[in-house]
Amino acid sequence: MEFTLLENGIDSLKKAKAHIREFEQYHEESSYHLLKDAIIFLNHGIEILLKYILSIQNESLIFTDINLYMEAKEKLKNESKGKKNAFGINYKRNVFDIELGNGNKKKQLFTINLNEAIKRIKFLLDIDISEDVDAAITLINGYRNHITHHSIFLDEPSVKELVEKLKFLYGHILDFFQEHIKVRNIIEEVDAERFLYTKEEWEQYQRDLEEYYHDRVMSRLSIDPDEM
Repeated sequence: MEFTLLENGIDSLKKAKAHIREFEQYHEESSYHLLKDAIIFLNHGIEILLKYILSIQNESLIFTDINLYMEAKEKLKNESKGKKNAFGINYKRNVFDIELGNGNKKKQLFTINLNEAIKRIKFLLDIDISEDVDAAITLINGYRNHITHHSIFLDEPSVKELVEKLKFLYGHILDFFQEHIKVRNIIEEVDAERFLYTKEEWEQYQRDLEEYYHDRVMSRLSIDPDEM
């Protein structure tokens, strides 16, 4: 069995689509957990596939500390292969299995978060991410942070608006990954069927997104310390 960044990201996007569809089929009061899961899976799928794009260029680009990553790679290359992990299961070892540092000064490898992945995609790989998609990702990531680190409250109009933003981001991020991940047909593997908008819904959504992006430029969103 091999579960790569690519497989992991595709799986999360599939789950996000399924949870959005299921949420719309049931009474909201009994299905808010599905919307929560859709937010978390969509955010996760985007982050993982952005990291995959970075890793295609060089795996070191997905780590916060490239020097520490190189140290782990060197030790991994020099160590014997086929060791068992902590659970006694034979598997292909990777840089996360390497002990780093000495004595009480142990070190740990960490991968970058979503915000850093976007920056590296833009400025290290020179890949453009449109302003509306960037704003939508930031918004969904903010909801994800509230859910995983504290709590979230939305009134009924806000819930409907959130669902539309999830649909928008889902469709546009598929196009982005389809363009920049050449080894697989992302749209075909995740789901060729797109969420459809009426003309009025689309125009209203564009106005909402423009307003949100303007507000974001004027005043930076607060970011959870764990996400910085």
